[in-house]
Amino acid sequence: MSIGRNDPCLCGSGKKYKKCCGKTEGAAITAVLVEESSAIQRELIDYAMEHHSAMLKKEFQPLLQLNETLRQNEQVFLVTFEIWAILTRTIKENETILTEFVKRRVPSISRQRTAEIVSSWIDYRFMAGVIELCDGPRYQVRDILTDETYSIRALRSVDLVGAFVTGALLPHEEDHTFFMTDFHFEAAHAQAMTKAIGEMYKASPFDDTQDFFTHDFATVMDTLFAVYEKGHAAVDLTTLVWTKEAHRETAEHIESSFEQEQFGQPVAQMAVLLWNYYCAKEDPAVRKPEVFTAALIGLLQAHGLIETKESKAAIAGRYAISASTLSKRQKEMEVVLEEKLLTAGSGQK
Repeated sequence: MSIGRNDPCLCGSGKKYKKCCGKTEGAAITAVLVEESSAIQRELIDYAMEHHSAMLKKEFQPLLQLNETLRQNEQVFLVTFEIWAILTRTIKENETILTEFVKRRVPSISRQRTAEIVSSWIDYRFMAGVIELCDGPRYQVRDILTDETYSIRALRSVDLVGAFVTGALLPHEEDHTFFMTDFHFEAAHAQAMTKAIGEMYKASPFDDTQDFFTHDFATVMDTLFAVYEKGHAAVDLTTLVWTKEAHRETAEHIESSFEQEQFGQPVAQMAVLLWNYYCAKEDPAVRKPEVFTAALIGLLQAHGLIETKESKAAIAGRYAISASTLSKRQKEMEVVLEEKLLTAGSGQK
């Protein structure tokens, strides 16, 4: 006998099945459902590129010219554009790439719950909000424009309480997941971003937030990254606190080395801020600043925050240290800096 998740439990408790005997089963299958739906999201992206590349190219160029900050972050713009276009651009009558894909793909999905999740994607919504709670791989986010709260499932657990996050939400049973990715920014930027998007919405001709995002999602993202870059440019590295002179001297070595490497001033600032945080947490003994400079280059490269792709041996050789020393220090630093690196990496997606 089959039983729906919202039906009364057969044990007679009076509770819904999903809240009673189905709870254990639900916990066991949650990860499977998330993984299956994530895989089908990737299929959706491939489907869009294969079947609608001409339309996507036609829509892409005008937006690229209008959004200066995103134009300077080409990969971020491309992801932003794909999210917006796949969900909102009409390909025939009232059909979008999303609705066309769902119609074709759902009949071939063998697991009923996964099929129901994918079918529900047509009720997607855009949102911008602040993360209020992180409970394992689930975020609780308050929408800054509607004051609604959403439970959002992620693929991994990262503590991002206070961070500003935006993107397109797809229904996932009682929760939501982000389509493709979430764009989240450190909590230090949340107030300025909330103000910027709030003012932008008030000045728009739209009374509904979904109409606003559907029309202006690229401009919203352009505004957020402009706020982000302004916030980072405002950081005065001379005001950072160093408990040891060796830490401050290493910071100077990191900054000058990153400038010589031509990684750009924002990346050099990021590296020094990461070093400052690491020093506060670990109070490392410094015998050779080159070790930490090389380790930061390796970390930022591994997390896609600098564009160069070179071996640890090449980096180590340039800073006159051994590859094994670089690898050991990089691993030690990553344990402490992983959350910061993940946040920075999402901000540059």
